[in-house]
Amino acid sequence: MANNNQLDIQLLEDLIIGRVEPHIYAFTTETVPNYLKVGDTYRPIEQRLNEWRKHFPELEKRYQKVAKADEETFFRDFAIHQYLENDLKKLRLAQGDLDSTIYYSNEFFKDTNDSDIDDAITDIIDAHKNNEPKYKFYKFDGSLLPETHTYARNQEYEPRPNQKETIKRFREAIDKGRTNLLMYAVMRFGKSFTSMCCAVEMNAKFVLVVSAKADVKNEWKKTVESHLKFDGFSFLDSNSLLESETIIKDKLEAKEKVALFLTLQDLQGDYIKTKHKEVFENQIDLLLIDETHFGARALEYGKVLKELKSKKELKSETELNDESLDELEATTKTINSKIRIHLSGTPYRILMNSEFTTDDIIAFYQFTNIADDQQKWDNEYLTKDDTKEWENPYYGFPQMIRFAFNPNESSRQKMEELKKLGVTYAFSELFRPKSILKDVKTELHKKFIHEQEIVDLLNVIDGTKNDDNLLSFLDYDKLKEGKMCRHMVCVLPYRASCDAFESLIKSNEFKNLSSYEVINISGVENENVFKDTQSVKSKIEKCESKNKKTITLTVNRMLTGSTVPQWDTMLYLKDTASPQEYDQAIFRLQSQFIKTYKEPNGDSVKYNMKPQTLLVDFNPNRMFQMQEHKSQIYNVNIESNGNSRLGERIEKELQVSPIIVINNKKMVQVEPTDILNAVRQYSSERSVLDEATSISIDYSLLSIEEIKAVIDKQGIIGSRQGIEIKPSEGEGDDLDTGDKPDGDDAPGKEDKEKDSTKDDKVDYKGKFAMYYARILFFSFLTDSKVKSLEEIIEAINDSQDNLRIASHLNLETVILSLFQEHINPFVLSELDYKIQNINSLANDTTISPIERASNAMKKFSRLSDSEIVTPEIVTDKIIQTLPEENINESSLLLDIASKQGEFVYAVYKIFGKMVANNFYSIPTSKIAYEFTRKVYTLLELDIENIESEYTSYDLISENNLIDNETLKINNNVMKFDAIVGNPPYQQTISDNSKNKSLSRQIFPDFIKLCVGLNPNYLSLVTPSRWFTGDAQDKSFLRLREFFQENNHIQSIVNIPISNSVFPAVEISGGINYFVYNPNHNGDLEFTEYYDEENSQTFTRPLFEEGLDIILSSGFSHNIISKVKNEDFKSITAITKGRNAFGILGKNANEISSSFYQNGYYELRCKHEEIRYVDSNLITKNKEIAE
Repeated sequence: MANNNQLDIQLLEDLIIGRVEPHIYAFTTETVPNYLKVGDTYRPIEQRLNEWRKHFPELEKRYQKVAKADEETFFRDFAIHQYLENDLKKLRLAQGDLDSTIYYSNEFFKDTNDSDIDDAITDIIDAHKNNEPKYKFYKFDGSLLPETHTYARNQEYEPRPNQKETIKRFREAIDKGRTNLLMYAVMRFGKSFTSMCCAVEMNAKFVLVVSAKADVKNEWKKTVESHLKFDGFSFLDSNSLLESETIIKDKLEAKEKVALFLTLQDLQGDYIKTKHKEVFENQIDLLLIDETHFGARALEYGKVLKELKSKKELKSETELNDESLDELEATTKTINSKIRIHLSGTPYRILMNSEFTTDDIIAFYQFTNIADDQQKWDNEYLTKDDTKEWENPYYGFPQMIRFAFNPNESSRQKMEELKKLGVTYAFSELFRPKSILKDVKTELHKKFIHEQEIVDLLNVIDGTKNDDNLLSFLDYDKLKEGKMCRHMVCVLPYRASCDAFESLIKSNEFKNLSSYEVINISGVENENVFKDTQSVKSKIEKCESKNKKTITLTVNRMLTGSTVPQWDTMLYLKDTASPQEYDQAIFRLQSQFIKTYKEPNGDSVKYNMKPQTLLVDFNPNRMFQMQEHKSQIYNVNIESNGNSRLGERIEKELQVSPIIVINNKKMVQVEPTDILNAVRQYSSERSVLDEATSISIDYSLLSIEEIKAVIDKQGIIGSRQGIEIKPSEGEGDDLDTGDKPDGDDAPGKEDKEKDSTKDDKVDYKGKFAMYYARILFFSFLTDSKVKSLEEIIEAINDSQDNLRIASHLNLETVILSLFQEHINPFVLSELDYKIQNINSLANDTTISPIERASNAMKKFSRLSDSEIVTPEIVTDKIIQTLPEENINESSLLLDIASKQGEFVYAVYKIFGKMVANNFYSIPTSKIAYEFTRKVYTLLELDIENIESEYTSYDLISENNLIDNETLKINNNVMKFDAIVGNPPYQQTISDNSKNKSLSRQIFPDFIKLCVGLNPNYLSLVTPSRWFTGDAQDKSFLRLREFFQENNHIQSIVNIPISNSVFPAVEISGGINYFVYNPNHNGDLEFTEYYDEENSQTFTRPLFEEGLDIILSSGFSHNIISKVKNEDFKSITAITKGRNAFGILGKNANEISSSFYQNGYYELRCKHEEIRYVDSNLITKNKEIAE
């Protein structure tokens, strides 16, 4: 590859191996002087020599050469040995020639040198050319024999140690009475073989295998029919049931055992099919549910599909999806079985519910275990002379190299634009076709909306162009030399994306991509080209035989349960948040691809065609999060404290499957700390509620009466109840997200927001998430170091401060202890890990106070949709309106309604710590007190400046806190120079859920209260509806009258679209903040703000002459100004109005004619009809007509 963008790729030079040719190697060692060891290997020579170095540390490599007579023919080291012994009369090392402590191998030859091996190879190649039978040669056994209907029962091998352990745990589980079991084992473990061994262990007579994947049938058939251990079992399938309605009964009565394979599709239906009667009428000894992880992918994929508008689009998009876990479970639960085993390589979602206990999980086996077992076998057997490398049960299991790259520059820019527009799944949106459905007329399904960005991305991948953040891997010489990236699979977000991708590749000239055969298996264009998975496999196999590279385009199809040995590279080009979907997809690469080369007499050599695979993901953070999540799940299963050794587990996984990133134009291998820091950074940018929502739910906790009672009281994340269990007397919502348009405040009208109490089904997921949020809030608010729920309980019991925080968060240690005792361990690990992350973030002393406070702002950025803190952009702008020359270290400042200290944080940033030391806050609630206190603590400010005895709401009821222009803060009487804040807007005045719209507007009370305190400057955030509206209680009208009498507003910034600054919040009529200066008189500056690049400012009166409303837009102001201009002519003065000519429309047909006559006038009637009327009938404005 011409490295035009000068990426430092030295790491790849050392890491990438690619397909390895068979080699003859030789070495000498002082341990066995005067001898040359001659061997062969089908793996990298250095890897093989390192294995020998365990016995001969000082060995010196003397020779290496490819062991091929021609491109299609191999020879082995036996041929070299034969020449050395028979032709050159070299002596082999005998066992007695060495001290017994020295490792012995019979492949050492005395007084032999490099040239002797050269001579041997020359003779071997000549013998092959001359077709002489002197040596054994191995050619690829590529004959495609038809599969026999019944496999020969000739396999006899014992279960491997890990399989024996699984069978042992199966026996222990059923002896304990466990009947619903999970075998968690990745591809290549041998789940089908081990499951049938379990059937033998329990002496099962009738085994039913159910799978949503029809193409795994042959694997089960081969397992049942070929192994001697399963002698006596007859393999049956759906077709067998059609042959006879009593075939199962007949087999069992004949003392035969039955292994029946059925698909989910076959079993589904509203009634039991005749052929299935025996299945549902008999009790099945062992039910095996294969690929039980299905469905999680459909769940996560559905999030992306939510953007599809029509049912037709959604149906089209899911047409080629595999059946879901939910459908599989619904079907199999009606089957009567003694024991059932769920088989899966990625049961992440399943582990997070309470279905399986530790006793139910009979296997827990991941790819790192395969790598360990592979290495263990090599260490034990490979140095034995008669051992062949391919005898290792895991020979050919590829190493996955993972590339975590950012997309090219233009794609990154486009994705940023999409995110600013509110698109969550920006990567999937980047690959959105112009039509989701097949567009027969204009073929828009064959074009991407953002086609140029995708062309740019492919040009960089291809090597046609360069980008500093992305490797042109298809043009990288070492990948080409290693024959990698030969058969790629590209995962796209939409079916039509496959058609657009195919069209794009075929219509552009690419340096490398153009040489690939495109195999589109998911598109909407030609749905019937590849009807089944076997047709896809055959196509790829045929291309491989012709040395043709392929790229398979898919969305979900063949990404679970299918094995395509040739697939060696995956481009992941869609969004997903599901570890199951992600891992199931990438595991498609991890199948062995081995070719057998045979010698005429039957001896064979197995050649590894795929030593390494490549995963290319264009979302590095996702890859890091998936890695952390998998390691976490693994550790929970094997460690009592699952998170304590997370770094070690990640390190182990990275050794087996390294992750490569580009950092400062250099290839860098990711370390465990990089993963943990990336996840931690990601966590720091999410609110606590976001984190809480992502934790799995253990619904079994609802069976505990005390826990259920607490969960039932919780609000739902995103609801108006928010984090409060029940508002204190006098408290209400801070932001009203369901406001009515101006003038629509009539009592009895229902709030547009859906009332959760009306739902028949309780949203326990949302309620659990709210309770998790309380726990996570505690972990951030406490000054104690905690890393688990257990330590939170201890911290609450050990400290008065922690007891106060827990009390304000409505957390009781009794309930927390019940959670700790009974929650699913996998869910507890998730919760503990987030507790640890959030707590360490809050107590990170390596960063400055302002940075710690900034992190806190992000954690508390959203308490609920009804209680939202003021965004930083607004607090900054408000504080910046305070005149710098009048704000100093002696100025007293007040936030009248603090939720998390957002205004003191802004003051600290803009004016510094000395000014912030005199900033006081009155919290809106006890919870808000804790949040505000935390920010003060992080900024190292005096927490005595936060009122601790009362809340903002107490100020607008009868109180003795205000005296003239002074206010008590912690019993200190104070006069403030400046007051700021975002006070509560309204207060619900009905406890009846059906009358939630009945509310009292309270922000006008806060405005008048603050004006009465007579600060030099006052700036508050309020809804803009008071400008023109008339609230139910007439408070808006009275507020406008108040400002007509106290017309000292210096400036107003009106934000018509509230969610442009308050994300995910809509306030009818918009929102504003104003600056009130008692010394200001006259016009104000009125700004209409949409975003930083779209705003305009006018100098104008607060109230226009003759109006008792405040014009809320520049457009309205311009109209009024024009109307008041002396030269203004109204439209009624210019036009003549209705009945301008004395002719009424209803009489037009009676007095007019459809034919023209002399002296008649043209009359234009309704529906653009032209008629004609006598001039004598025009009684008004005749001069205009003429």
